Amino acid sequence: MARKRPEGRLAALAEAALSQFSQRGYRRAQVADVAAELGLSPGTVYGSVASKEALFDLAVRAAFDERLPESDGPVAEPPLEALVERVNRLMRDRMQTPEIVRAVKRQRAPADVRGELETLVREQYDLVARNRRAIRLLDRCAADWPALAELYHRGARGGLNRRWERYLARRIETGALPPVPDTAIAGRLVIETIAWFAMHRHGDPNPQPMDDAKVRETVVTMLLRGFGV
Repeated sequence: MARKRPEGRLAALAEAALSQFSQRGYRRAQVADVAAELGLSPGTVYGSVASKEALFDLAVRAAFDERLPESDGPVAEPPLEALVERVNRLMRDRMQTPEIVRAVKRQRAPADVRGELETLVREQYDLVARNRRAIRLLDRCAADWPALAELYHRGARGGLNRRWERYLARRIETGALPPVPDTAIAGRLVIETIAWFAMHRHGDPNPQPMDDAKVRETVVTMLLRGFGV
């Protein structure tokens, strides 16, 4: 009979795994690092999870606020293909930008192009703020895992970069937005500005106190002004 895990240990393991994988990346993070963060021995951690891969699965679940396994025994190592597919499904479910997809397909600029651009900036900001733990985990670990890199860097991030570039190019071409030297760079500026304020500032080792609502409104205001609308 499998021994019952102490109440709350799996949730603590998931959070510690998320912390370590997000800091160190997939290759460098080890079971011993997760154990050390919790003040446990590696052997105690192996009493709750079967492997490093099982820990990463817990980290993914914690990052996306997914339910943890309910079995009392050690969490089994998931097949790597299943783990990648879980990430793919969660990104499809939680990290969509339907407004910019519609805007790119719209041949003519709306009468209120400022309103359209504001909607896109807010959509992007809210997506990053809502998923910042998952994005940070994937961003850090994809470099160590080719299948994850294909899915995240070339798929999700690459697609987002292309949508912003196409949107700006289309609106500038029709005169709805003023010209910029390079639309790909301008789109990336939007994405990276939002990424820093909605996500990376939370990991700043010397943070400046900021009200989240005011951060969001300031970023939206300054980006709109940067495009002259």
